[in-house]
Amino acid sequence: MNVQLPKEYKVRKRDIVIYTVCIVICVVALTVVATMQVLGEGVTNRVFHVNKLQIASEEEQVKLRSDFENMFTNQVTGQINNVEKNDENKDYVYTSYENQDNVSENYTLNVHIPNFNIKDDKLNEVNNKISTEYKQKVNQILNSTGSQIIYSVEYRAYVENDLLFLIIRSKLKESNNAQMQMIYTYNYDLQDKKEITFNEMIEKLNYNKDDVQNTIKQYIENQENNSKSLKNLGYGIYVRNSKDDMYKIENTKQFFMKDGKLYVVYPYGNNSVTSEMDIVII
Repeated sequence: MNVQLPKEYKVRKRDIVIYTVCIVICVVALTVVATMQVLGEGVTNRVFHVNKLQIASEEEQVKLRSDFENMFTNQVTGQINNVEKNDENKDYVYTSYENQDNVSENYTLNVHIPNFNIKDDKLNEVNNKISTEYKQKVNQILNSTGSQIIYSVEYRAYVENDLLFLIIRSKLKESNNAQMQMIYTYNYDLQDKKEITFNEMIEKLNYNKDDVQNTIKQYIENQENNSKSLKNLGYGIYVRNSKDDMYKIENTKQFFMKDGKLYVVYPYGNNSVTSEMDIVII
């Protein structure tokens, strides 16, 4: 009787690597879960360098949104060090053009156009773009007759953690048309000398992107339900669509930091004839 023994199986190096990686992943996953159970979520977030979102109370958010309406004083707040200016006699953001003409039967202007005062070719391009856009509208209004136009441009700039945030608000009321309110922000990294995107801002704050996206989603869904209810009651209101791609992190353009809080702004007047906007404060 011939008994055949099984051939000796030789473990390949590739298999060893795969098994090792799988074991390491399992150990890390178990470590994270155990840490959260024993130490709590707050300590775990600090260990793994993730900041937990601190959402302001409803009462505080109402106050902050009210403060937003009154913050456009054409000034810059915060300290900037070791950044070369174009003009040493002016602030890092200053008013380059001002027009407060008032011709009652034609127009009323309250225009303050900001200018970055930092030596950077890219910022010079931004300055030209800002100046051209708003001056073009002013010139159009100055050449109009009997239109009864009210137009304002105001701004505010903040400096936090070597980041410079510029927020420009413009309002346009033409004759009997509804007022438009437009918000544009430009956010600049003073160390890296480049514009900072919303995605990069979240990374700098060590926020979990899914948490930020869910916070935005929940707020907009609430606003959507409120706007639909008011619409059904006969009010002329801008109805939100919470499924619109504009609310995705990668498509969010208007944001800024103030007093340690992240303001995410969705100004519907940028593309529609309305003064409504939503501000998510994190």
